[in-house]
This record gives sequence, structure tokens and C-alpha cells, in this order.
Amino acid sequence: MKVLAKGRPQKGWSREYTCTGSGNGGGGCGAKLLVEFSDLYMTYSSCMGESETHVTFRCMECAVQTDISYSGPDYHSIRGSRR
Repeated sequence: MKVLAKGRPQKGWSREYTCTGSGNGGGGCGAKLLVEFSDLYMTYSSCMGESETHVTFRCMECAVQTDISYSGPDYHSIRGSRR
């Protein structure tokens, strides 16, 4: 994971995200991060018999986890290939 530097072009599979703590109680530091595919992992939650799967990254600045949407085709290979 890399903290974004203004004007630096990125290559390969990566996306910009903000550390929000979404899905994990909030508390993110607001850092803008360049998150690469290898930084993502699956997390799971359950409540009253219902379970959900999330794609998550951990901020390198504050260590808070943030869940992201994984409806796009780039994220399909995470399921089953990560913890």
C-alpha cells in the first residue's frame, strides 16, 4: 500500500481509497491511499444468523480497517483466493 503523492502516475491494478473505517466502527484517519489488489483481503461478519462477506484493507497510517464495495469485475478473484 502507498500513500498517494500528488501527480505521480500509477501503473497496474490499483485504486484510490480514503481511510474511513467503514464497516468497522468508523474511526478512519481520512488518509488518501493507493490500495493495490494485494492489499485487499476478505473479512466476515454475522448477526442473528445472517452472514456477510466484505473486501477490506488496513490503513498503513492508522491501522484501521475499511470495507469497500466489490461489485466490479476486478474483485471477483479475491473470493476464495484470500482469507
